[in-house]
Amino acid sequence: MQASYAPTNHLGIIGNFSAFSYKASGADAPSGNVDAHAHLAELGAGYYYATGKKAKLIYDIYAGAGGGSMQSDVNMDFFRAFIQPGAGIRTHWFEVSLNYRLADIRYYNLNTNGHDSNYLQQHNLVYGNRRIDNTNYLFAEPSITIRGGYKFIKVQTQYVISNPVSNVPWQYYNTLINFGLSFELEELLATIKKEKKHHN
Repeated sequence: MQASYAPTNHLGIIGNFSAFSYKASGADAPSGNVDAHAHLAELGAGYYYATGKKAKLIYDIYAGAGGGSMQSDVNMDFFRAFIQPGAGIRTHWFEVSLNYRLADIRYYNLNTNGHDSNYLQQHNLVYGNRRIDNTNYLFAEPSITIRGGYKFIKVQTQYVISNPVSNVPWQYYNTLINFGLSFELEELLATIKKEKKHHN
């Protein structure tokens, strides 16, 4: 879930919340095949500039931070900070935006759930003489977002590439595609106001 709000011209506030859940088939704790749950919440603010009428060019830059936790074969909390410049085109019917997010992730409060050092090394939770927690990991995440629909409600798809800038020892998904629905309350209120004015 993603949300944004502009309290004044050129100032934007963004927030998002995501959750993940996995149900293991034939759960087996010693092998690490167990149920998994994770969530992340973030809040940010930034500057945007829009120009044009029917087709608006929008430039923006946001920074923010947030955190969450995961419970699986091991449990961890994590913190993420980011900076995200972007540019896009918006019309009543169609939107496309390009963003480039630089994110710094740090894990902490690692609970091994009783797994020994061999297990931790096999799963890259310990590498060399370092544990995965209390170390910063940097990712570069370019993305493209496309929306289509009518004014205040549009279908959305987003494609994200996640590239590690620093050494990342664990397995991760380097691409992400998601689909959703974009709803703009301000545009809806403006449409209602315009219709009322037209009928009066």
